[in-house]
Amino acid sequence: MLAWQLFTMPAVGGVIGWITNVIAIRMLFRPYHPIKLPLLPITIQGLLPKFKAELAASIGKAVEEELLPVETLIDQFDASTAREGILKAIEGHIESRLRQKLPPFLPDGLKSIIAGLLRDWLGQELPPLLDKLTQEVKERVRTDLHISQLVQEKIMDFDLAELEALILRISHRHLRHLEILGGILGFVIGLIQAASLTLFVR
Repeated sequence: MLAWQLFTMPAVGGVIGWITNVIAIRMLFRPYHPIKLPLLPITIQGLLPKFKAELAASIGKAVEEELLPVETLIDQFDASTAREGILKAIEGHIESRLRQKLPPFLPDGLKSIIAGLLRDWLGQELPPLLDKLTQEVKERVRTDLHISQLVQEKIMDFDLAELEALILRISHRHLRHLEILGGILGFVIGLIQAASLTLFVR
């Protein structure tokens, strides 16, 4: 009888540990809607559905304040090479349109001189104009862009089934490891219980 218990206790402990973790992981998402247990003052609902709004607000706040603050976006815009590319694109477009609009009887050399003068003028006038426009855009971004609200709205727009599928798809392997870990811990606890039982029997 004792040998049978020594074999079954770790096995039962492992199964219980595995099942417990499987149920706990499922209860992160389900049930989607509150279910009141009859005759008991207890209402059951999945953790994520129950606290979806709070979770969305917390994630949005963390993204805006820690992960992607507006000031960082603005600094990245300042540090980028987009400004030079924009200037060259504008200059190239205007020069090309000018050559098309100049009378065809003008010599190519004169066209080149006019285009060169225009390019020099643009080189002087465009940078401060672009700086002014950039500053206005940055002020609008700083004032009007609320990353936390955008993130919160996106999360709240997620259907609960879609949100569950997304999380499971991203963290499937990790959740599977938790299930297995529950079985291992249950098995170890069963071994300890079996060992304790053996010591007491002796």
